[in-house]
Order: sequence, then C-alpha cells, then structure tokens
Amino acid sequence: MAFRKVFELKEITLAYSSNGAASLQFYTDMPASSAPGALAARLGGGAALPTTTTVGSRQTITVPLDGIRGTQFYPKVTPGSTTQMELYSGLVQARPIGVYLDGSLTIPEIWQTPPIAPGIGG
Repeated sequence: MAFRKVFELKEITLAYSSNGAASLQFYTDMPASSAPGALAARLGGGAALPTTTTVGSRQTITVPLDGIRGTQFYPKVTPGSTTQMELYSGLVQARPIGVYLDGSLTIPEIWQTPPIAPGIGG
C-alpha cells in the first residue's frame, strides 16, 4: 500500500496581469473536510490580487500559507465579473513532513519498521 505524503505549505507565488479585482483561494484535504477526499478552502475569504496597470503588465504576488498542510491541494484564482486577467506562472513552496495514516479504513493503515538489530550498522 502506498502512503500519502503530508506536505507543509509555506507560500504561493503568482505572476499575473489584470485590469480589475481578482482573488485567490487555496484548497487542501487536511485537516479532514466534511466528506472523505473533499478539499476545503483554507484562506478564509481568500486573498485579494491587486490590479496591475494594464493587461500585459506583469506583477508578482506572494501569499503566505503558514500552518496549512495537506496530501492534496489546488489553488483557485477567480477574476471579478468585468476583470480581464492573464496568469503567467504559479509556484507553491512545500516540504514533505511525513506520511498520513488513516486508521478509520476497513483495513486500517499502519506503519511499522522491520526488526532492527542492536549494534553498529553495516
């Protein structure tokens, strides 16, 4: 059985241009959402993406994701109803911190090391 790695997320950096309001929301599966496998919003009301001078005028913004963890995630950028937007790139900084074990399954997941002999390793 393959274990799912848990990631601690640090920040997301977006390069974009827009002529109006837009927002960023970030979804993950941890802590547990209402339904198994469902992802929930983690930035409250979302992070505002400021307007750039014109479409084509690139701007970079970094949004902190402190304290957000997950085995799955996705960002969602939503432009305003009259906003024209170009998204050039996105970068999420994350680090693996362990594995996720689900004891609520019909056959619970466990993690166990093989026997380790005392003494100097080879």
